Amino acid sequence: MESVVHVYTPLVIWTGLGLLTQRWLPEVFPHCLGRTLYWVGVPVQIFALVRHTDFNGLVWVVPLLTLAVLGLNLAVMWLGLRWWPVKLTIAQQGSIVLAGTLVNTGFIGLGVAPGLVDSQAWDWVISYSLTNNLLGTYGIGILVAGYFGAQQAASSYDWKKVLSTPTLWAFVLSYLCRPLPLPAWLETALDWSVPLVISAAFVLTGWRLYQLRWQGNWGLAAWPTLVRIAVIPLLVGLGLTALHVQDGERLAVVLMSGMPTAMATLIFAEEYELDRDIVAATIALSTVGILLLIPLWLWCFG
Repeated sequence: MESVVHVYTPLVIWTGLGLLTQRWLPEVFPHCLGRTLYWVGVPVQIFALVRHTDFNGLVWVVPLLTLAVLGLNLAVMWLGLRWWPVKLTIAQQGSIVLAGTLVNTGFIGLGVAPGLVDSQAWDWVISYSLTNNLLGTYGIGILVAGYFGAQQAASSYDWKKVLSTPTLWAFVLSYLCRPLPLPAWLETALDWSVPLVISAAFVLTGWRLYQLRWQGNWGLAAWPTLVRIAVIPLLVGLGLTALHVQDGERLAVVLMSGMPTAMATLIFAEEYELDRDIVAATIALSTVGILLLIPLWLWCFG
């Protein structure tokens, strides 16, 4: 319970600060902070965390596990559409699948999970986040959006965008530099960067939630929200238990698989002419919902 309070306190305070202050700030502020975190903040955070984690034996394990979770997630969403009780438009179907599949492991995942798992499991958290962002958001996300979108863009997959992801290069650089000693002042700065980036990411989350204005198709958002933060982490936890995965690593994957819907889904919804209201409502519901479900995952799989 102490660890939950320790993680929830900055999450609630900084996200709440974002919600309260956005109404008085220019709209350019969230965009600037988001780009700064994308290009500088999160890469520095990844660099700092990688220096203190051990990736021995994880070259293939966590990426394959992450892909398996993404595949399971996508299959559950796709099957749900087949038995949907009412007829949905193509745009609505695409938004439901995207919102229920893409997960925010970058900003919220890296801000929440490391404070709830043992430091020995940080390597699983980082590897999961990196794989999910590269192959989930910019891989499956683009393919699904292109399939359902008005423009069939799956054939125009841009590998340059994936390879230019700054978190990827931060991971590679930090991993290669692990044996090299750094000046004490730089090590200290890296350590301080982690909570700073987490706080900024939570403020950005609050700003983005305020911009959604809590509008959306709440009825259609209930299913992807339930899958995103409840069904998938439960199935993942039970599956890893059956495979006898150790408690710390199991909890790390359960938490990361149960994070809220990724903000990138809004970008995809606009780019491929999908239903933005469903995506917006799912982001809001899932962000609030994890506050209720994380204690359950800690109790079941911690």
